[in-house]
Amino acid sequence: MPFICPKCRQPLFADGGSLKCGLNHTYDISRRGYVNLLLSQESSEKRHGDSHEMIAARTRFLDSGAYAPLCDAVCDAAERHASRNMTLLDIGCGECYYTSRIADRIAHFDPTVSGIDISRDALIAGHRRLTADLAVASAYDLPIADSSVDVAVNIFAPYDPSELRRVIKSGGALIRVFPLERHLWELKQAIYDDPYENKAFDTALDGFETEEYRRIGYDIDLKSNEQIRDLFSMTPYSYKTGDRDEEKLNRLNTLRTRVEFALITYTRK
Repeated sequence: MPFICPKCRQPLFADGGSLKCGLNHTYDISRRGYVNLLLSQESSEKRHGDSHEMIAARTRFLDSGAYAPLCDAVCDAAERHASRNMTLLDIGCGECYYTSRIADRIAHFDPTVSGIDISRDALIAGHRRLTADLAVASAYDLPIADSSVDVAVNIFAPYDPSELRRVIKSGGALIRVFPLERHLWELKQAIYDDPYENKAFDTALDGFETEEYRRIGYDIDLKSNEQIRDLFSMTPYSYKTGDRDEEKLNRLNTLRTRVEFALITYTRK
């Protein structure tokens, strides 16, 4: 595994039910499938990451197949860059819907598969999907060795460009996915009096060359209030929506909405 000690930055190695470094810093591996590499002074300030309820909603929604075309495209991109005994890192892996499907696609390459997320609940759910090295950690301070990653994936998740440059090998690949301006536009229209488009931003990354930019868009039909609420709950809107607008959500039983994503594959210079 590519994990390093978050305190001294030395490599971690397995020792029974723990990970240890050369200075004997020790991190227990949970029976629920993850190791906590977020330093205690960082994690004690507040609860981090998505809640159990948000993870459950996202699991139900993704398992419905609504985002399967996007997942297939991500798997295609990862497979194009796969190599024997490669290391795959999912930064912000969540409940590992995408991670598990990429791992299945490239299994014949005998990869090392790792994922980090700030949410312990997400990693518990992720462990139910696949066997991988999973760690509670911050995308802004990756407990990952320098130049150790062949393919990194970052899907709807925070990232730090300097950390990406540090951990991805020269010639390695980075696969990013983010929502485009009118992603879920009809859902926004149904809830908000004055909906606004997602902000466009510069996709260039220092130290990386853009290999491919793909726009992926299609309509999805949501056929129950539960499915609509599951989709809503896995978006940032769930944090920001007031009671009046959320009441509109409660009255929706069917909805067709557009999903629009950008999928960018970069090569590390």
